[in-house]
Amino acid sequence: MKKFDFHIHTCCSKHWLWGVDGLSSPREIVETAVNRGLDGIAVSDHNTTKGGLLAAKIAKKIDKNFLVIPSIEVKSRSGDVLGIGVLEELTIKSRSLTAAEAVGQMREKDAVVVAPHPYGREGLGSLVEKLKFDALEGFNAHILPRYNTKAKELARKLKLPTVASSDAHIAEEIANGVTGLDIDELSIDAVKEAIRKGKTKIIQEKHTKSMGRIYSKKIGILFRAIKPPPCGET
Repeated sequence: MKKFDFHIHTCCSKHWLWGVDGLSSPREIVETAVNRGLDGIAVSDHNTTKGGLLAAKIAKKIDKNFLVIPSIEVKSRSGDVLGIGVLEELTIKSRSLTAAEAVGQMREKDAVVVAPHPYGREGLGSLVEKLKFDALEGFNAHILPRYNTKAKELARKLKLPTVASSDAHIAEEIANGVTGLDIDELSIDAVKEAIRKGKTKIIQEKHTKSMGRIYSKKIGILFRAIKPPPCGET
């Protein structure tokens, strides 16, 4: 069984207030994920695939047996939509799409469409039931346990697979949420097919406790006391 973290942000993920939302470079993300024994990750920055595409290039130099799946977390008008496996350069204006339009665009890109943290902040809530998703995030390391429980219950109701994710905004959070995949071949196509067919198992649930550190760093970046990490191949 291969181990994946499907929701990770790099410093290419932007925020209207802080400037950067993720606090680690693509290289730091890849190096940490490899060191923590994962077989692969999905880099899913807000509204852009830039971080994922960079991380995929870096991974080939660090460990040829490690898989990075360029992905994107679209911030729609109603909440977040996760597209796993968007293999082209793509940037979407924040809040420019409805949730249905975001789901439709991800399908056009042949991405696996996941509802992240459905009952957390920026989640779609009951709207998930009206849209066609391939899977739900049954565990998100940033979300309170009761909301993850509700997400699992919703997945059972809708008969959808679940995945676990760290929703890491800094490298130290990687692997707080881990999904096991029943696949023989370590490739993007094999991963996408496994999720769609429900060959997933949540194998790690560890609630993130680093939010104070994250916001202290963001405040430092906002007031230029801390230099933001480079969103590039370094």
